[in-house]
Order: sequence, then C-alpha cells, then structure tokens
Amino acid sequence: MTVLQFPAALVLIVAVGVYLYSVYRLHQVIASERPQWVDRKGTLSFFYTGMPRVADPNVGLAVLSVAFSSKARQLSAVAKPYVRCIRVLLPLVLLFFLGVLVVSVVGAP
Repeated sequence: MTVLQFPAALVLIVAVGVYLYSVYRLHQVIASERPQWVDRKGTLSFFYTGMPRVADPNVGLAVLSVAFSSKARQLSAVAKPYVRCIRVLLPLVLLFFLGVLVVSVVGAP
C-alpha cells in the first residue's frame, strides 16, 4: 500500500501544478482579451486584496466557466492549449484523487 502512495502523490502534485498554471495563464489571456468575463467581485472578495485576481474564488470560477463553455472559441489561439489542458486535467485529476482515496480507505487496517 505504501509503495503506491508515493508515486500517486507525485502524480497528483505534478498534475495539480500543471492545472493551476493553466488556470493562471488562461486568466491572463481572458483578462487581456475579454476583461468583462472575469471582472467579478463577491461579498468576501476583500479577503483577497493584494493577491493575484485569479486567487479570488469568484474569478477562478469565472475562468473555469469560460474554459468549459463555448466562450472559449471566441478567444485567440493562445488560449486553446490552456483550455484543452483544463478540460482534460480537471476530470482526470478528480478521478485519480477519488481512486487514490478509495484505495487508501479500503486498504486501511
């Protein structure tokens, strides 16, 4: 059991890092081309003052909604690799994480 945990943790760390990088870069592209799509503020957005805008959950959700909607076709070709990466990695990482969680719970003494 412990033999599988280290490689699984490495895969998750790398995949989440690539996913977060893609979200950050896609936010930059959207903010430069269509800033009205990611110009969102919630009631608790003041907690994220001084941080990058994409760190605000409202903005991050706006970026994901653009990535999974037809609005992504309206962006330039620069955004296409990031959209594709988000569309592929988010479900795969979630399924992989759930699989690791199930194996850990079932294999626990």
